[in-house]
Amino acid sequence: MLLVVSLAILGCETSADIKVREQQKRQDFIAWASQRYQYGMGIFQEMDFSNPDKEKADIASTAFFAGTDMNMEFKDRKDCSIAINSSCPNAQELYYAAECLKLIGEWGSIEKGLTIKDSMLRYYADLIPENYSGPLKEKVLPLRNQIIDVDENMVKPMKEAQGARYRQLQAEYDRTYSEWVAKMEDDDSYYDEEYYAAGHYEEDYDDDGYRIDRRADRRVDRKQREMPYNYWRMRHRDR
Repeated sequence: MLLVVSLAILGCETSADIKVREQQKRQDFIAWASQRYQYGMGIFQEMDFSNPDKEKADIASTAFFAGTDMNMEFKDRKDCSIAINSSCPNAQELYYAAECLKLIGEWGSIEKGLTIKDSMLRYYADLIPENYSGPLKEKVLPLRNQIIDVDENMVKPMKEAQGARYRQLQAEYDRTYSEWVAKMEDDDSYYDEEYYAAGHYEEDYDDDGYRIDRRADRRVDRKQREMPYNYWRMRHRDR
């Protein structure tokens, strides 16, 4: 009976009712995104960008994300895009700035944030336009430019110097190793072709000494097996 009543109520819903309900959902979503955006703006206005707090930056990042095109709810409601872009200006760029601040806060400095493996700091900084003129321009744009400046003038040269030093050490190792091998070939008959021709070599390369150890074990086993026979010979030698 309850099911029949429910179906009857739903069946009575007019197209106008549906339109009103969808309009309410739209307004609720816009209000929610705008509220989240203002919350993130409040965090950014108080935050010291030169010494960011990782936890607060993470909260601001989540808040700004609500008004970006990356938000799945936003994608499902294209009819809200104009209103959200109006009430949440430059939410996308502010989200990128929050991600930068989160990484800097986590690692303690821009330089450290750029040198960690698989760092996304430079990636997010590049996503902020060079001519950014949105909210908090006086804080966001210097942050973006400082990250790029540190990367270009400090981190990249340091990595190039480290790479050059590594290549130098590798070349030195290759040279000394080649000299060592050449000396071994001159001093050790193992490397002499005549030594090979005479059959003085092992068919299997014994890098870990396994074959030598096995030969030693076999010699011990053979001596142990021969001990009773030798004892018998000594007892009966004078008989």
